[in-house]
Amino acid sequence: MSSKIPMNIIAAVDENFGIGKNNSLPWRLPKEYKHFINLTTTTKNPNKINAVLMGRKCWESIPEKYRPLKNRLNIVMTKTWVDENLIFINSLDSLNLILESKPYENLIETIWNIGGKQIYSLGIEHQNLNKIVLTKIDKNFDCDVKFPEINWNQFIEEENGEIMMFPFNTPYNYLLNWAFVCFAIPWLYSYFNEQHRLTTMPVEQAMLKAWENFIAQPSIKFRKVIVGINCNVDVIVSGVSVINNLNISSPNPIGDKEMLGGFEDLYEVFVHFFTRGAPAERFMANDLTFDKIVSAIEDNQLHAQHYIGGNAALMAQKIASAFPHATPYLVGPIGPRSQALLHPSIVRNNFTRIVQDEMHVILEYKQGEILGEYVAPASSRFIISHDQFSGSAMVIEMFFKAIMQFRPDLIIFSGIHSMEAQNQEARLEKLRLIKRSLLQINPLIPIHLQLGSMPDANIADDILKRIIPNVDSLGINEQELTFLSRVGGGPFKEQYPISAGTLHAYKAVEMLYWLLSNYGHDRNNPESKNYNQRLQRIHFYSLTYHIMVSKGPDWSNLAAGLAAGARLAGRQSCNLALSSGRATDFDKLEIRSSQTVLLDKQVNKVFKFNPHSPLASWMRGDLVFIYTPVFVCKFPQHTVGVDDAIAASALLYSQFFKLERKNWIFNIRTMRSVAKIDSSKNSLQLRRPEKRLLKLTFDHIPMKDQVVIMFPGYGTQYLTMGRNVIDNPNSKRLFDQANEFLKFDLFDLCQNGPKTKLDQIIYSHMAIFVSSLAAFEKLKTEQPDIMDRLTDVAGFGLGEFCALVAANVINYDDALRMMKIYADATERCSQLSYSGMITIRTCAESQLLKALSEAKEYSESKGELPLCELAGYLFCHVKIIAGTMKSLEFLNQHANHFKFQILKRLPIYGAFHTTLMNEAANDVREYLEGINEINIPCINVYSNYTGRPHLFQIKRIKRDIVRQITNPIKWEQIAQLLFQKRQNEAFPSYIEVGPGKQLGNILYNIGKKTRNTCIHYPP
Repeated sequence: MSSKIPMNIIAAVDENFGIGKNNSLPWRLPKEYKHFINLTTTTKNPNKINAVLMGRKCWESIPEKYRPLKNRLNIVMTKTWVDENLIFINSLDSLNLILESKPYENLIETIWNIGGKQIYSLGIEHQNLNKIVLTKIDKNFDCDVKFPEINWNQFIEEENGEIMMFPFNTPYNYLLNWAFVCFAIPWLYSYFNEQHRLTTMPVEQAMLKAWENFIAQPSIKFRKVIVGINCNVDVIVSGVSVINNLNISSPNPIGDKEMLGGFEDLYEVFVHFFTRGAPAERFMANDLTFDKIVSAIEDNQLHAQHYIGGNAALMAQKIASAFPHATPYLVGPIGPRSQALLHPSIVRNNFTRIVQDEMHVILEYKQGEILGEYVAPASSRFIISHDQFSGSAMVIEMFFKAIMQFRPDLIIFSGIHSMEAQNQEARLEKLRLIKRSLLQINPLIPIHLQLGSMPDANIADDILKRIIPNVDSLGINEQELTFLSRVGGGPFKEQYPISAGTLHAYKAVEMLYWLLSNYGHDRNNPESKNYNQRLQRIHFYSLTYHIMVSKGPDWSNLAAGLAAGARLAGRQSCNLALSSGRATDFDKLEIRSSQTVLLDKQVNKVFKFNPHSPLASWMRGDLVFIYTPVFVCKFPQHTVGVDDAIAASALLYSQFFKLERKNWIFNIRTMRSVAKIDSSKNSLQLRRPEKRLLKLTFDHIPMKDQVVIMFPGYGTQYLTMGRNVIDNPNSKRLFDQANEFLKFDLFDLCQNGPKTKLDQIIYSHMAIFVSSLAAFEKLKTEQPDIMDRLTDVAGFGLGEFCALVAANVINYDDALRMMKIYADATERCSQLSYSGMITIRTCAESQLLKALSEAKEYSESKGELPLCELAGYLFCHVKIIAGTMKSLEFLNQHANHFKFQILKRLPIYGAFHTTLMNEAANDVREYLEGINEINIPCINVYSNYTGRPHLFQIKRIKRDIVRQITNPIKWEQIAQLLFQKRQNEAFPSYIEVGPGKQLGNILYNIGKKTRNTCIHYPP
């Protein structure tokens, strides 16, 4: 081959250098194809062209419509194939004769070698090889052919990513070699001088420098962070001074309590943690006692300081002040003083503003401080709270609504411990709300849970089982870790309560391994209950050391995050700026670490203290652990908020990147191109799917444990309904609220009648609605876990209003008023014409539309409204017809003629779900427009209008509620979807709640296999 013509190699490879499978490319990259065309066709001399050299298989893999490659000389190397219309060679040497002969003489500028493997191998060894242009795809594909192995040391990489030959041993590079020598001498001098300086550096300064070397900015940063749900004003004061000033004591033994009832409880619990040097927080249940404490603290002699407080607010404050690239959005009860204390760049939610700030009293104490006969072994704090709004349903709902509006890159959820003062029923209801809301969040958005002090074993157990498995990251300290291990039956559960800095590292590692193994994500076993759990990262921080543990590939840059948090610990307690490196600052800090620390007994991992290398990492199974000792402040200014600042810093330096798409709750059809590869940047990028939710999936719940609730509709009223549920306090409360609103005794009407009055629309609608929801309340009491297992809820006709209440879309009070408006309006509409409803069975030969048309004409001829319409689909071939009595009479007389069968006359006086109800629809629409508290469903709520779950848009929900009033009920479609929930032979539990058993029978007609899984309640 002519020495004047250089050869370039061009290829695209995956992470394992795969280039093809089955004689074709396993990827389709439009940008890479343009890149290929641009390189292989571009010439410096406009009078010349390039040649493309390929093997026979490579030629055959090119689609016929693109062969030969345009504006290039196509050369195919083969020993067997001959075609007069192409240039074929049997070796690279034969190229010399071809390219030096006419008409190709002085025509070719560059030869581009485009493969396959054998052609690449020959080109790599050829003397005229100029450069290799590789596009690296950051993903693995199933390839059966790989790019040839090559000694990359003989190449250098250009700025644009291309690889070029660089023969160092040629004579004309001697000058460059001497340049390297001249560069190496001062570098070596500088290096050894730096090593000497490091060996003489103080331990604290050496550790700080080592951490800073580990800290690297993530390539994908969190830029929009939403934080909730607690915010308050911290009143920081000396704990010993407050106890002495209030002259508090107690004759009772010192010990822990879940809640404080007065001054004696405060003294006992404060001393309990004071003697351990351990942080804690307790709720003061007595209003007067809390007010007295605050009043005493306001005395200037105690030198109280006011700061922003609450885990969420503190983390938002740290993000706003230390990470200017990130915008924090805070959702929590923000009062006037909180508003003034918050960083100006924090975005606030105006819907959670409160008139008076919530206060936390922070009783701080220092190491060695004395209270009576007790001495504090370490510096810490005791927090007294009296929250009214943090942990309220309103704030929780606003937090999850804000997620949809703000569209964050990171979600931080904290303050869940603030529900400790609430009764168990209210607390469980809110935990269910939180869990269901977490399950709706896009898996591509990471969720971090920041735990706080939890005195109640029940709430800790609920958080452990309901919330922790459904977040991606967890921040936890030694008190919280040992408490979770105790309530969850983990290792070393006897360690709680722990004194500050006394938890051995190997015990913490064992607890963290138990926590992440049992409640974390298991990507390797789809049959495991852990497969659908999310937790993959835990950040543990104690007084003397921090540990980061992760599982799976989604979280990265964790060493940088751990180092960033460790750098902050101690320094913030001493109120030292991160940028300050003065020697006097290090005098205030110390390292409390042994020379050797046992980290993991199972793998015999031991940490040997080295200030120049303070991080230790190891693997145990598929879990990665990273450990570092941290600074301890000798004379802390204040300790509150340090954990939150550490966790926030570590999070913002971490990176979350998830390729996994399984179990998304988005419509699969909207995700055809979620992943796209940008060849110019040699990286895999993600595009967000469309955020149009069509149906929630609950794959984390086994099918046999899932529950589907169905509420009955018109005509199911009967005397004595509700008698079996009135003994339940919650059920009775619903009847009492209805009685107060309606100004008559609804329950008495249901029990004693008269039946003729109960059958009237204005009474029957209200009776069915309240009785159904009362039965649902008793069912929740008898089966406390049913709300955790409830996945779908549907209601026939007016039963849809019950379904909306059960799914927490509309609250009971609003729904009760709407039902009264609906009942009154339908009663007025029904009086416009003497009308009713029937069920019919059709067949393939039925002429239903013609029958309805003629029935309208007949009704009009008899002086009545031309009304006869399809009002509902029950199941296959069975439908509901509503119309005037004359039109129904016509259908009854001519059923045989139109080939359908009259089944039943419904006990309903009114043509519901027809145009007769237009006035009722207008009244309900007007009422709905004035309701602001309509929530996004946490479960699938089925619409009678569409026959599918309500779309997750408030406007669409309101619209479909109104439209179902004047349109046919599509119950057949709903029942089909409910029946299709099965997995093989496993069905959910179908429960028809309220009066009547028709819906269960309809489901049985659709699928006989539901016989044993469908029940009626109350029985």
